[in-house]
Amino acid sequence: MSVFPPLPEHLAAKIGFLTDQERRRLWEAALLMADSHRLLVRLTGVFGRQVEMLWNATVQARKKLGGNAWMDLTQKAHDAVEDVLWSSYSYATFGLEATPHFIRPKQPRKNVLHKLAVTTSGAASGFVGFPGAVVDIPFTTAVILRSIAEVARDSGEDLSSEDTRRTCLEVLALGGPSECNNEPETAYWAARLGMNHLTINLLIRNAARRFGLLLSEKLMVQAVPIAGAITGAVMNYSFADYYQSMAKVHFCLRSLERRTGDSKAVKFAFAEMVRAARERRRIKKRRHPLAPALLPER
Repeated sequence: MSVFPPLPEHLAAKIGFLTDQERRRLWEAALLMADSHRLLVRLTGVFGRQVEMLWNATVQARKKLGGNAWMDLTQKAHDAVEDVLWSSYSYATFGLEATPHFIRPKQPRKNVLHKLAVTTSGAASGFVGFPGAVVDIPFTTAVILRSIAEVARDSGEDLSSEDTRRTCLEVLALGGPSECNNEPETAYWAARLGMNHLTINLLIRNAARRFGLLLSEKLMVQAVPIAGAITGAVMNYSFADYYQSMAKVHFCLRSLERRTGDSKAVKFAFAEMVRAARERRRIKKRRHPLAPALLPER
């Protein structure tokens, strides 16, 4: 279980409309949001040179093959994701039932098996090369969707409702860990606002477009066997970790908005907590003895 730092006392005093447990849950969601891109940054630091070399090689291959071939690859990834999203919700949630209240976990589980599954799939497909994508794309999409559904179930959502199905798809349409943003919570609220009035048909297409683009970019660096296996595993793991974190954030905010009936107050409290979480991280970096050499301030 992850160990989260305690909520700063000055924030607890300011947010009196939530219970102690709700404040703790919102603080944990704020920490997840503030750190939403940290894993990919760390992994890129380890494998960045290899990934960059592969990326440059595939860009050169793209120029030689012509734009149409790569556009076709991106479209195929988009179509594969869309097909899975249209058909997979029923079997992606197979065997998942609303947990009775007395055995419901206090917080969503880590869903480690899902991360292991997509990591293995990424490694296997990367080793094979492009042909492996035929299996990896639908499998990874379905597993991540199931992982999101488990977070929803653990957060008290009814998996049989159309509203929960829509909300699970919204998480997948929020974008991915490679979309670096200094204020990810701003992008989160903008994405939610943009998806509020979308029909299910448009929502699925939006999710397929954004997630399919991530997967097509991943395929570029998986083109080389063995090296592609490493990058495929790393990127699949980062996708699973990111979407699990965003699902926890999304369903935490959703439950608090539903309970309080005041979405503006929840949004304001969350923004305050994210700012505090980000400031806490900056202070921690400055205190690190190697900070001047490794973590220069901007």
